[in-house]
Amino acid sequence: MREDPHFVDRLHRDLNAVRWAEPGEIRALARRRSRRTALLAATAVLAVMSGTAYAAVGRSVTPAPPVAATPAPVVVPAEIPAEVLLAPSDVPLRTGVQLGESGLGETVRVDPLLESCGRQRGVPSTGPTSRSSRSQTLMRPATGGPTAPVLTQDVYRLEPRHGRLLFGTVSVLLDACAEWRSTDAMPLAGGSAPTVSTHRWQAPVSGFAGDESVMLRHTSVPPRGRADATVVTTLPPTEVTMVVRVGDLVTVIATGPDVAEEAVDGTRPGLRLSRAQLETLGRTAARRLCVAATPGC
Repeated sequence: MREDPHFVDRLHRDLNAVRWAEPGEIRALARRRSRRTALLAATAVLAVMSGTAYAAVGRSVTPAPPVAATPAPVVVPAEIPAEVLLAPSDVPLRTGVQLGESGLGETVRVDPLLESCGRQRGVPSTGPTSRSSRSQTLMRPATGGPTAPVLTQDVYRLEPRHGRLLFGTVSVLLDACAEWRSTDAMPLAGGSAPTVSTHRWQAPVSGFAGDESVMLRHTSVPPRGRADATVVTTLPPTEVTMVVRVGDLVTVIATGPDVAEEAVDGTRPGLRLSRAQLETLGRTAARRLCVAATPGC
């Protein structure tokens, strides 16, 4: 096939008229295109991540479902304010000195003697560990001699399930230790003598205050010498302990010596606080717990 001389001449003229880019311009153009490609790629990634942009090719993408917000954890105050404690005016007896303290990680103590019986008889006897605690002791007015406590009160903040388990532990201890004999040593002139004491626990009333409550009554037979069974001391006083729960707060209130009545029904004279007065005191303690319990009242 022969070449057309006119076509060849026209091709040479057109090629001579073309302006070829300098090498530097070609490299700069390549860099601009590379940056543009990278920018488009980054935009496409961002669009997929956010669900609010468009793909680099111009097609709309389905917005990604919104990420569910993680609910903020419920913050339970750990500190127990002093307002949760019984005030001296709440107690229908005169009190003088008021002693108090607070702590962290304390074990709940209901009745140390009852716990000793539980350990000896192989039943759960240790209370749960509290997150925080606050306690007080109300003493009798000073009269020039030794003063005795009217009552002691401990308030514990517990994990919710531990508060309920505490009452189960108390119930197990009462079943196992309705009557228990302990061996002690009674100090005598020139030494000591081994003695045997008989202890009894009852729960005359429960459910009288707060979310849960129980009243424990502890009585004991006068200790007797192990050798001849003679009475070593006089009749020990009756002691009453109340356990009241409101939310995650539990209070343990224990009467001092000669404060609680000797009879459960309150019919014997010469006494201090009747069972009805103690129940009222338990309800007052529950109302005071309400201000700091979780959930509140």
